[in-house]
Amino acid sequence: MTTPSNYRIRPYDPSRDRTSLEEICANIYGGSDYLPKMANTYVNDDACSFLALATKRKGDFQQLQEEDGQDDDTIIAVANYKRLPAQNAAWIEAVRTHSGYRNQGLASKLLQSIVELAKEEDRKNKRQSPTNILTCTVKSNVGMQRVFDKLGFVQTNSISILSFSALRKLPGWDAEDTTISQGKPLLDALDLNHMLSPDAKSIPASSWSIITTEKQLLELLKEMQSEGGGKCGFLPGLYEYIVPGPNRVDLKQSIERGLVLALNIPLIDKEMSGCDGETTSHKKSERAILAFTQDERISSLKSNWVCSISAHSTLAFEAALHYAHSSDIAQRINGTTDMVPFCLTFNDAVPVKEGTIAHALPRVDDECVVFSYKHV
Repeated sequence: MTTPSNYRIRPYDPSRDRTSLEEICANIYGGSDYLPKMANTYVNDDACSFLALATKRKGDFQQLQEEDGQDDDTIIAVANYKRLPAQNAAWIEAVRTHSGYRNQGLASKLLQSIVELAKEEDRKNKRQSPTNILTCTVKSNVGMQRVFDKLGFVQTNSISILSFSALRKLPGWDAEDTTISQGKPLLDALDLNHMLSPDAKSIPASSWSIITTEKQLLELLKEMQSEGGGKCGFLPGLYEYIVPGPNRVDLKQSIERGLVLALNIPLIDKEMSGCDGETTSHKKSERAILAFTQDERISSLKSNWVCSISAHSTLAFEAALHYAHSSDIAQRINGTTDMVPFCLTFNDAVPVKEGTIAHALPRVDDECVVFSYKHV
């Protein structure tokens, strides 16, 4: 077996590493890992550093290898480092280790190199605030969580995501289902429309405003983060945060099509009591951000549309989910009043309590947990 002292970290090379990457990913997600398909996208994205940890074995052919300047150089682990400067952040994703080389500390070595890369770039660019290095894993992956803990990451948030296995069982949703051309929209397919509260349904379409620029989206997210006690600061995606930037062409296109919107309803809470026992009116806002993007990693469903909701109350979440099924959104997506099926993801500030629609939705059993590096 290769030891940690017998490797090197280098950029992934599509021309020679493709076969090895496919071998690494062979048993991930039941053999349907998106990474081999996405690898070239990472390589060609200036905001990304798609790195590989490669072997440097020394065997019977050492002399020949030294003569022609080659070593074994087979990749056995990979990870992508995606810079998100618009929110002074970065995302570590697509961490994979070959099944024959696990439990040797190799993923830890690769991630440590990425952390050092981020720090070096901060020093070089003389950033006043260090980059917020983020990553995620599933709750059951205790081994990866130990790696994160060892490197100085702490859990900060979670992302609620619907189960693809549950969605594929809905009529017309599975990519391989040829009996129905297109399935019903999410709540119709799940028969959950009745769980939307009358208050959420009564919020008029005019309460939603189209977000027209990336700058406006960032400003609204910052405001929501302040109001949400540190949460709602990012737009949730499928095991990622969706952050404006040159690498998010999907988000840019959605903004241009009017598919990123904000809800802001000033309300009066009459249940607030002062120290003298008198009830006073207290103004607050019901806020949400709703975004539709297309995720090219999705291959098991007929539709690759993803609905992302950032909210910090049940009412705001339900209002967003209700409007997501509206003819307004359908017109912007496909030019008709018929809404397409979509996957759903939402932030952990949304209350998931028994009896709510958030609780009734078929979320993944293995929760997506987000970690942030704590700079010292």
